[in-house]
Amino acid sequence: IEASSLETNPTQPGIVVLHAALRNRAGYPQAYPLFELTLTDYQDKLVARRVFQPQEYLPPAAATQAGMPANEEVEVKLNIDLGDAKAAGYRVYLFYPATVN
Repeated sequence: IEASSLETNPTQPGIVVLHAALRNRAGYPQAYPLFELTLTDYQDKLVARRVFQPQEYLPPAAATQAGMPANEEVEVKLNIDLGDAKAAGYRVYLFYPATVN
């Protein structure tokens, strides 16, 4: 993750917009990771957590099967309905699920 920001949507109360820039620094394509968003309160305690699959955080035209292109940056934009959650902070985390043999 090169950068990220979480902003309120001024036209839609209760909706926040997450922007993130993901970069593949490898010289070869890599599978897209899972994207975890954790919302926290003022004491940095968990308010909500959600894991997004690549097809959920990428634009519809993205070729998820081809993977993240080598030496490329991918922009992520997610509109998130907070519902009743009162979030003051956030964390983003990328990971690959463990495979079971």
